[in-house]
Amino acid sequence: MSKSTAQEWIVFLSFFLVIAVYTFAEAYWLSRKGGATFARTFGFSVLTNLIGYSVGFFVLFIVLGVLLAMAWDGSIQKFPLHDTGLVIALVFGFLSAPVLLTLCKRAFLAIFKIRTSGSAWLFALSSSFLGVIASLGAPILLVYLFSR
Repeated sequence: MSKSTAQEWIVFLSFFLVIAVYTFAEAYWLSRKGGATFARTFGFSVLTNLIGYSVGFFVLFIVLGVLLAMAWDGSIQKFPLHDTGLVIALVFGFLSAPVLLTLCKRAFLAIFKIRTSGSAWLFALSSSFLGVIASLGAPILLVYLFSR
């Protein structure tokens, strides 16, 4: 295995490693502050992260795939809103993962009857954005370090 192939795998797997560590950390924090057992908070964390990341990144890849297909066949020049429409589509795609993760966490807090120490919406929003930033930040940081 070449050095660059190993580095690529490290970058790829770091995304999933950070999500796994964040899932355990979120479950631990909720079990201490939320008045629920670790098993319940771990189930909450695993389920919300699985649904939120899967659906959110699926939407992102669909948006990027459609825009790429439009660029290949030239129909992107005939896009109704021109550059504004492309920017709106990209913002929608990139915000889909954290927004869906936030909605999923808030809904499942009520379903699992888990209390947070503050507002449930604030917890869902901060947890979602912190998780997405951490899980995408680690591979980006590793790519930067490996390219030096």
